[in-house]
Amino acid sequence: MDKKAKYVDEDEISSWVNKSDIRFIKRTNINWGTISIVECEIALLKEATKNNYSYFHLISGVDFPIKSQDKIHQFFDDEDREYISWHVNGEHNDYFMDKIHFYYPLLKFVGKGEFDGPGRKKAFMRSLVRLQWRLLELQKKLNIYRTKKYKNIEFYKGDQWFSITHDFAEYIIKNERNILRMYNLSNTPDEMVIPTLAMNSIFRERAENNSLRQIDWHRGTPYEYTVDDYEELINNNNFFARKISYDKEPLLVNNLIRNIHGLNDQRNEPLVSIIVPCYNVEKYMDECVGSLLAQTYKNIEILLIDDGSTDSTGEIARDFAKRNNNVIYIHRVNGGLSAARNTGLDFAKGEYVSFVDSDDWVEPDYTRKLLDAIENDYSDMAVCGYIKEQTDTARVSFDGCKVISPHEAMKALGDIYPKENVLLVIAWNKLYRKELFEDLRFKEGVIHEDEFMSHRVISRADSISVLSDCLYHYRIRENSITGGSRMQDIKHLDIMDAFEDRLETVSNMMYGDIRILMLYTFFEGIKQLMVTFTDETIIKNGLMNKFRKRVLRMYFKNFKDLDNYQRKDYLKLIIFPNKYRNRVLDLVKNEGNR
Repeated sequence: MDKKAKYVDEDEISSWVNKSDIRFIKRTNINWGTISIVECEIALLKEATKNNYSYFHLISGVDFPIKSQDKIHQFFDDEDREYISWHVNGEHNDYFMDKIHFYYPLLKFVGKGEFDGPGRKKAFMRSLVRLQWRLLELQKKLNIYRTKKYKNIEFYKGDQWFSITHDFAEYIIKNERNILRMYNLSNTPDEMVIPTLAMNSIFRERAENNSLRQIDWHRGTPYEYTVDDYEELINNNNFFARKISYDKEPLLVNNLIRNIHGLNDQRNEPLVSIIVPCYNVEKYMDECVGSLLAQTYKNIEILLIDDGSTDSTGEIARDFAKRNNNVIYIHRVNGGLSAARNTGLDFAKGEYVSFVDSDDWVEPDYTRKLLDAIENDYSDMAVCGYIKEQTDTARVSFDGCKVISPHEAMKALGDIYPKENVLLVIAWNKLYRKELFEDLRFKEGVIHEDEFMSHRVISRADSISVLSDCLYHYRIRENSITGGSRMQDIKHLDIMDAFEDRLETVSNMMYGDIRILMLYTFFEGIKQLMVTFTDETIIKNGLMNKFRKRVLRMYFKNFKDLDNYQRKDYLKLIIFPNKYRNRVLDLVKNEGNR
């Protein structure tokens, strides 16, 4: 793990691996194009060769296997060759000898030299890039050619990725000192070390000019594969493909996994458990349960969880269960929405689960479309749009149908304003693989249970299908938890705990970029609460002092991750909370008048 990577938890990473042995070497700073990459590769080989493996495969973080492990093992079982790639200087129009002839002392600072845009720092870095090229020209004028002392060596260049034998791995380690001395301060030595060492040694006769990696340098540097390239990837003879971004192309990865494991034709009619918490909703039960019984997908069980209703809700639910074999009535002592959902999860027998609130209803193809999305995309959950049912209906949906990664979903949770945030936060417009809820339950005793759950479920999913179809009807009632006067309930402060939990979750997932967004979400959530609560509620419950203490703790705990504007802005909230609230109220008022 690069030393520059933040929030690395080796125990957390180890927990992701079920069967393979995983080890970590000492973290170091890796700088693009420098000897640090070679040092890291040798350190990895030193650790790996402690066990007597036959072959060692170096892959990048954006490599993905396009053949099964069985096929890869079968190929190498009878092999004794070194699979690397190489070409000589000038071949493929690549004249690379200047990279080893001369010294590049500034490369660790300037990297690829892309510093476009305004700002003193970027201007200074551009000056370093120019200085590096001046130093190169000076070395040429002074006839400083470091390779003069290596007259008997012919240099080669290729991919740094390889599949090599134990013997060659030990040979690389044995030559570590010479390698580091020869290539120190050169340019991109990681592309020269392995092919040059192999072709100037006894391993030359065993070397195959084939790294077994599908890498396209014609369409990019290198090209990043998309789902449109799926057929190309599965129909070539290589074992790995690069570059493949799971964040950008989760559907491509899912399709490759399905092909590797031979799951292309796997179709079934799994049982879906639909969990309906019910509490004093006698007016809406017929419409809700009726819409579930009318589902075009028939292999469902409907669990009606009577959460201690005091009206006729329980009787209506029991009657539905008597008249329909796939309806199950469960009574429990009143414990709230989370407790009712958890009871449903405990009783659910389905491979998939969905939550429907008892005052809402769904379209006839709600279950079918969500299930088809999961099975077609090989994803772990599916999300649809919904229709707000109030005086004026409004549709809230994604802009298109696609598959997104947990990283992209978390990014949406990190911004509380766009529609994608609420679409992913709420529990009821989704179909989940039930295994996502193993050892996971809704937090009881809070009123923002979805905010506590959404990021935890997403963190367990490998990918998520999102649909633009609005298949769920959300009824907004005055006496709902988030409606009307109940917005003055100070239990809405629970959302701050949810935001903190979300911050911790993305840190464990090594999502450093999203962690910054989650931190922003926390402070923006404080602002929203400050303007949501009335003056009377704030004074009665001493909320300003609560806000100040909460912000103060998070401010200093995460100070290094705040930018200069945030540090100044949130400090004002800590010192002058009332004045800060008035300013936020004015901003909201002015925005509403536009």
